[in-house]
Amino acid sequence: LGGNSLLECVVFGRLAGERAATIKQPSECALCSGEWLPLVLREVRSTDDRYGHNTAVYRFNLHGSLQKTGLEVGRFIAIRGELDGDTLTGYYSPVSRPEDDGIIDILCRTDDKGGPIVNLLLSMKPGSSAQLRGMGGVKLVRQPDNSWSCKGRKINRISLLCGGTGLAPAVQVARAYINSVIASMSTAAHSGCGIRLIYAAESAGDLAFVAAFDRLKEKYSDLVDYYLVLNSPPKGWTQGIGFVDPDCMRQHLWFPPSDDHMLVMCGPPIFENIMVKNLQSLGYPQEQYYAFSHDPEAMA
Repeated sequence: LGGNSLLECVVFGRLAGERAATIKQPSECALCSGEWLPLVLREVRSTDDRYGHNTAVYRFNLHGSLQKTGLEVGRFIAIRGELDGDTLTGYYSPVSRPEDDGIIDILCRTDDKGGPIVNLLLSMKPGSSAQLRGMGGVKLVRQPDNSWSCKGRKINRISLLCGGTGLAPAVQVARAYINSVIASMSTAAHSGCGIRLIYAAESAGDLAFVAAFDRLKEKYSDLVDYYLVLNSPPKGWTQGIGFVDPDCMRQHLWFPPSDDHMLVMCGPPIFENIMVKNLQSLGYPQEQYYAFSHDPEAMA
């Protein structure tokens, strides 16, 4: 390094350090084992403009700069830590991509609707750590030709059915799906495909992360459609009122059922139980829908 500038030495040292850390990392995937793993918080970014009021993305470092999470699209993670002598645990969907190196991003509500785990997240600063663990999920796998598969079935059309604060998994799935369409050589091959979403909440103030779908629909109106249902709507509300019933699902999700379709639902267990009964009444076979509350891996 004789004669090189101080900057060059610093850059070389950093690259060498990252390479050494990568060589020492225990595996290529950080969260695929199902074990708890301590991860260091790199940064917290407010995302009120991007995802809606009282939201933030927490970015954690994996154990090597080239390490990946090992989680398929549709998988979620558990996070836990200690605060004031109590162990707090929460569950989140990553918004980083499975192919991203060295990091995992989770999208969180930072108000009281996010649950007790929010207190732990708000107490964390860059450099502090928490334990993360890969959990269950729908496990959508992107193929080399930018199509999708789930348990061996090719998936062209995706329905998303969400309730309460359960929209974050839909954001993850929709972003990944749209990115695959963009990467495809021909958008014509995707005619008759796309994302259809129903999101139900008690009031307008409970609608989390809808801004993400506003942007997707504005940019890809031919691929994204969503319908909001409120039990207590504000004055002048023009979308759904009350509850999500089979007629609403018939109109705003992919219907009738087809072999290339997958529906992902996320919400409170009572919501998912009712939605499963509605799907069965509409003739959707079990292999065409996924409910987090019905997944034995989800809370294992």
